Amino acid sequence: MQDYSNEYERQKAEYKEIFTEAAKVIRQEIDKFKPNYDCRSCTIPCDIQKPDIFSVFPPNCPYAAWQIKSLGYLTNEYKAKIIASKRNIMAKKSEYSCAKCGACCKLAVSGNSPMQFKQKALRGDKLAREWLSIYVPYESEEIAEAICPDFYNKLKDFMDPDERLYFYYCSKLGADDKCTIYENRPDMCKNFPMSPIKILPDTCSYLAWTNSVKKLAMSIKAREDLIAFYKEKIG
Repeated sequence: MQDYSNEYERQKAEYKEIFTEAAKVIRQEIDKFKPNYDCRSCTIPCDIQKPDIFSVFPPNCPYAAWQIKSLGYLTNEYKAKIIASKRNIMAKKSEYSCAKCGACCKLAVSGNSPMQFKQKALRGDKLAREWLSIYVPYESEEIAEAICPDFYNKLKDFMDPDERLYFYYCSKLGADDKCTIYENRPDMCKNFPMSPIKILPDTCSYLAWTNSVKKLAMSIKAREDLIAFYKEKIG
């Protein structure tokens, strides 16, 4: 069994480094739109000593226009670059194919409880409906661990120790570890894994793909998180 102890803290530190670098790049991008304006000649009342992108500017202030332009850039042109990067990552996935190891069928993990999936399905969530159509919750974590001890321990090592996890198994997996509805399997199975930062079992053939694009995927997530932060603060 491969040792993944302390993997959560290692990945957390790696993401923090990537996030910090992405924040610097985004700030450099939006600073290009910052007006060269001398506040000393301004007649608009305000008490801002040093204009910053997150300051609350009065109406008609040139710096308020800077905020609007910056947010427009982040949610349009910059976001388009992120989408293009995502497409490139997913295109690379086509170089790999499922090894049919069955590990993702025997042990699936989610932060959503069965009740939460049911509530989402009632609200029309397609993924939740698909999940409920095949996955059944294990009666206990001990049973889940006994079925797939290596993958179970890898998941526990990679995940936030304070995060509540729920473990499931696929009801459509046959005694021979083959899918009994393969031709009619849900899209979530056809498209698995749907994320390059998903934790995969060591037997999964897509692990080589996720490892090859992992840093870029983390950079994309960091930039998306930063755009959401900017929208919240100045949107």
